[in-house]
Parts: sequence; C-alpha cells; structure tokens
Amino acid sequence: MEKILIAGNIRSYHPEAGPVSLTLAPGDLCYLQGSEKACNTMFEMLTGLKKPDEGTVAVLGQNPYTMPETERAVFRRDHIGAVPRGSGFLPELTLLEQVRLPMVLAGFSQEEIRTRIRKNAFGYLPLHDLYNPAGRCSQRTLALAGVLRARVMAPPILILNAAFDHLSGKDAELVWQEMQAVLAENLAFLYLSSAPAPSDILWSETMQLSGR
Repeated sequence: MEKILIAGNIRSYHPEAGPVSLTLAPGDLCYLQGSEKACNTMFEMLTGLKKPDEGTVAVLGQNPYTMPETERAVFRRDHIGAVPRGSGFLPELTLLEQVRLPMVLAGFSQEEIRTRIRKNAFGYLPLHDLYNPAGRCSQRTLALAGVLRARVMAPPILILNAAFDHLSGKDAELVWQEMQAVLAENLAFLYLSSAPAPSDILWSETMQLSGR
C-alpha cells in the first residue's frame, strides 16, 4: 500500500517538539496529543512550513524541504490538506472567496470549482453560509469551512491542528459527526490536539507528543 506520509524521527529545538516517527497510508487515522506549542510546531514540520532540525519528512515519496520555496508552496496546495489552529480565514472576505482561492490559483474552470464545492459541502454547512464574511460566521461554520477549503483540492492527506478544540461540546459533536463521512473516504488523516482523542473515532494510532 502506498505510504502518504512518512516522518522519520523529526524534531524541532526552538520551540521544542518531538522526536516523532509515524507512517500514514490511505485509511489511516492518527491522533497526536500534546501541548499547544508542540502541536503547532509539529503541524508546521509535517505540512512543509518549518524544516525539522532533525529527521526527515516525505509526502507521496517526496521531501518538500528539498524543493524551492515556490515549488513547495504549490506542492502543499495540491497534495496536503492542512487546517491550522483557528479558522485561518480572513474575517472580511466571504468563506466562498477563501474556499475558492486554491482552486483559482490551480487554474480550475468555474464549472470544476462549483462541482468540487458542492461535492465536498457538509450537511451542517449550507451552501448559503459560504456567502457570509468569515468574521460573521459561527465557530462551527468556520471549522467545517476550513476542512472544506482543504478538501476541494482532493489531497490524499488531511492534517488538522486542533481545528475543533475551541468548539463547545454540542458543536464539536456535530462537527465530528460530519467528519465521519470524510474519514470513510480512505484518505490519510492526522489530528493534533492538546485534548483527549474523541472516543467515537476508530483511530489507527494515538501518540503522545512532547518536547525534549
């Protein structure tokens, strides 16, 4: 089976995080639990934003840190569905504008963009919500829209950094229910968080993430 992500003993010294070794193939669901600082740093190393001080990262057999910066940005856009802590949305722009952006940059047709948005929309995220400025949206809507923006490029892996941790109990429950359909699509999924792993997800692996 093809390995989507291979992290070999990766570690950061400033700020401290790791070492972590993990391998994710299609269908694997991994939960990394650690401090907010450690999760932030590990998220950056695994998504091509921060080169590890030690160890190696490979996505689809390629090391993004050997690529020129522009090429690495395109690789991340096309192959890694990354959802940062918080929404990652600009408050003054509509959700639709920000969900469309990676597809516009990739040169997709308007028809393809509409198709991908409809295909990946969630039951608790009505399409009309996408026309609202991010600053006016609920935290639950922003959380689901963040995953939508990551999914429209059809990446083989989703990496979420505490994207649902800030939600209230009921909202978090609804979001994880929506994620069940996403996790059934045989992609690799990694969630980083300072909270315990949701018990209703059949995790392939859970790991404790800590600094040195």
